[in-house]
Amino acid sequence: MSSGFVAGNVALLASMMCSAGAQLLLKRVIDEARRSAAGGTALLELLTAERMLRGGGALLLVGLGFLFWVLCLTRLDLTYAYPIACASVLFVTLFGAIFLQEAVTARTWAGTVLVLVGVVLLGPSR
Repeated sequence: MSSGFVAGNVALLASMMCSAGAQLLLKRVIDEARRSAAGGTALLELLTAERMLRGGGALLLVGLGFLFWVLCLTRLDLTYAYPIACASVLFVTLFGAIFLQEAVTARTWAGTVLVLVGVVLLGPSR
């Protein structure tokens, strides 16, 4: 196993974590704005300084995730990396349940497991 392969996989994991973190941060900001909106002013609630700062943090995570993705692709084949990156659905589902207290049904977990099985089937062996 080469150091490039290991570094590529670390970058891939970092990209997936940044993407999942950005999704959760954006969802939290949007939910807060929706709850505090009076009379349909949710858009105005999004434009508060605190929410814009946290939204900017989410955009920063998206940018970092992209940089990690580019770094990953310099070391790994796309046919290897992309199916694994699709497994980030597990992180988003798990983190949504833990940090946002979202209800995750058995059907959602079953779908997540099916996506992961697909990743295993699509991912080339190394």
